[in-house]
Amino acid sequence: MNGNPAPFFRWSALAALALMLANDALGGPVRFFLAPLGLVGLSYAPFLVALAVIAVHSLTALLSLRRDAIAMAAFFLSGVWLFHALLLGLSPAQVAFGFYTWMPFFLGMLVVALGAWNAALRMVALVWGVAVLGVLANAAFRFPWVGESYEILGVRAEFARQWQVFGIERLPGLSRASFTAANQIAIGGALLLAGQMPRLQKLAIWLASALAIGLTTSKAPLAALFVAPLCLLAYDRLSGRPRFRFSQAVIFGLLAVAIGLPVAALLGLRFGESGNLAFLSLGSVGVRMDEMWPRAYALLDPSWPRLVLGVGFGGIGAGQAYFDPARFSPGDNLFVFVYATFGVGSLLFVAAFWRGNAALFRVAPPVHRDFFLVAMLVLVLGAMANIVESVLSGFLLGLLAGRAADPQAAIGAIAARIRPGVPLGAPVRI
Repeated sequence: MNGNPAPFFRWSALAALALMLANDALGGPVRFFLAPLGLVGLSYAPFLVALAVIAVHSLTALLSLRRDAIAMAAFFLSGVWLFHALLLGLSPAQVAFGFYTWMPFFLGMLVVALGAWNAALRMVALVWGVAVLGVLANAAFRFPWVGESYEILGVRAEFARQWQVFGIERLPGLSRASFTAANQIAIGGALLLAGQMPRLQKLAIWLASALAIGLTTSKAPLAALFVAPLCLLAYDRLSGRPRFRFSQAVIFGLLAVAIGLPVAALLGLRFGESGNLAFLSLGSVGVRMDEMWPRAYALLDPSWPRLVLGVGFGGIGAGQAYFDPARFSPGDNLFVFVYATFGVGSLLFVAAFWRGNAALFRVAPPVHRDFFLVAMLVLVLGAMANIVESVLSGFLLGLLAGRAADPQAAIGAIAARIRPGVPLGAPVRI
């Protein structure tokens, strides 16, 4: 390493990401074939590898006494809200498992610190092909792991979830759930569409993505597949300050929707009865406003100190499902989940979108486009899902937080974006 540990950590972080993505894209069959061998626990190992890489890098950065905003942010979030959750009386196992589910987020932050943003996004885009092929194959064949279950930590869990909406089967493909496959397709497809390739090829990618997401019956990923490419198309046709103002307007609008819907539910507003066109309806929004979000708000009772500091790691989401099922809430909205976890600390995540967008445009305009695209994907998907506990979208949220915490880290990526005869910041046409 010649005294410089950065290349080692960069390789280690990308290797941990590759393990996570492979395990996420092939979650159903991986657990199905490991279970008879008694090795299903190995499917959770990629998160532990990521934890080890994150911990060693952060300790190295802090012990070397060099300023590392991303390492300090990770230690602050971890230290305060791990301790807070234990003070509230959550069991150590529940807190540990809740913290474990945040590993994709912290890995995303680390990838930014190591200057591996571009390499990571290329790896994410590769998941698209696996997810599309898996869903299309699932439409023709019933996979043996769909609907079957196994036991972990005394809890029964499905290899891949089997369920329907309006009588239509929700296909998980090779992943563990239909919405997981849909997120992979929407995110990977949008990243591919943002690159340079012939328009016919882009059209084929978009159509294949829309068809596969339709087979999963997931609405938010389908919306992301429409919104992100169209907004990026408009972004590419602007320049200078109008481009920045457009990105801020889009991010503000998406923040308003993602935060406004659960706030409206808190105020008692509800959608009326609505019909449906196949799986397209507002019914799932109504269920969230009627049941899911109020159940999440109930976790903040008593109000002190929960309204201020939330319930900490493990107080909402998968940690509850295993260790406190009677109070379990999936959150099903990014900002409901983040507020329930961190309380007023959730404002840091709002700043990651709003102020992070402004800081990155000022410091490194050539890579601002990527930030804008990822922010749109996270906000659209986050309106109807907590996304933190989804590997791919949780990782993207970490990328955004890392960019916001240290915009200067973007400068190292600029040189890799320069091509002969192409000026800095030149738009890529969709």
